[in-house]
Amino acid sequence: MNWSYIAGFFDGEGSLVYNGKGFRIIIPQTNEEVLISIKNFIGYGNIIYIKKRKAHWSDSWSYYIAKQTEVYDFIRKIKPFVIVKRDLITKTIPRLRTITNNQEKRKNLYIYRKREAKKLRNKGLTYRSIGKELNVDWGYARRLILNLI
Repeated sequence: MNWSYIAGFFDGEGSLVYNGKGFRIIIPQTNEEVLISIKNFIGYGNIIYIKKRKAHWSDSWSYYIAKQTEVYDFIRKIKPFVIVKRDLITKTIPRLRTITNNQEKRKNLYIYRKREAKKLRNKGLTYRSIGKELNVDWGYARRLILNLI
């Protein structure tokens, strides 16, 4: 198993789908072992069983990647080997870079707010005053402190 094999497999069977929020890689296949090998090589993604909808169809499985950082990693690694979907991948990479950067910023902001909210709570501030201090709703500040989110 190598990236050129996976790129060829993706070129022929796979798809890159935009769902309004982010991108998803999907590779459908009737041979589950191939998808298991791909997943084991890559180290992320999921395989789901697709029930056959007609009696004469075969059972099938789909390997999919939905986490944006993993989609970004995947398409960057297969890009040198892809032929058919090269233009699609080339257009997608900048958009995915923006999405993953924005996700990282939101994650860092969440970590900062959580840390600061706990500090302020230890000083005896109320949820409402913590919310005002961090420029968030008091319920959100409460959930940050109580580890509910």
